[in-house]
Amino acid sequence: MPYSTRLATSVHILLAIHHFEDEAKVTSTFLAKSIQTNPVIVRNLLGKLQKSGLVRVEAGVGGAHLTKDPKELTFWDIFQAVEDKDKPIFKANNDSNSACPVGRLVNSVLQPRIEDIQAHFQTSLKEINLASLIEDMDQKLSQLDLNNAKDSQLK
Repeated sequence: MPYSTRLATSVHILLAIHHFEDEAKVTSTFLAKSIQTNPVIVRNLLGKLQKSGLVRVEAGVGGAHLTKDPKELTFWDIFQAVEDKDKPIFKANNDSNSACPVGRLVNSVLQPRIEDIQAHFQTSLKEINLASLIEDMDQKLSQLDLNNAKDSQLK
């Protein structure tokens, strides 16, 4: 079963917007080059991020901009913006054989643990903000001295 990359790709988008917005118009094409994906995928994610109030996108070549302070923008906010809110992370198998003692009871044994995992997952995502990633990225950029030529490959 494939897992979604929407959260990771959206974080990449937000980091790139923050990193480049003072130097370049951060368009979907620009971001797609950084992510190495189709600009349509970026536009779809930007639309979800904008609908949730996390970014502002100016039509045409205006580019994208963060609308929240990175300290206030958590992984949970991003996750909620781009993932299906009504879709559980884990799903019970409702097709179990009720004639089997294990099949009859497995969901009642498993469901409390799934709910606990879901709660911990949400709490963990709320503890990580975009500012902490920006700080880590800036530190790594300064160590690699890539900051001087940060967008040379993307224009």
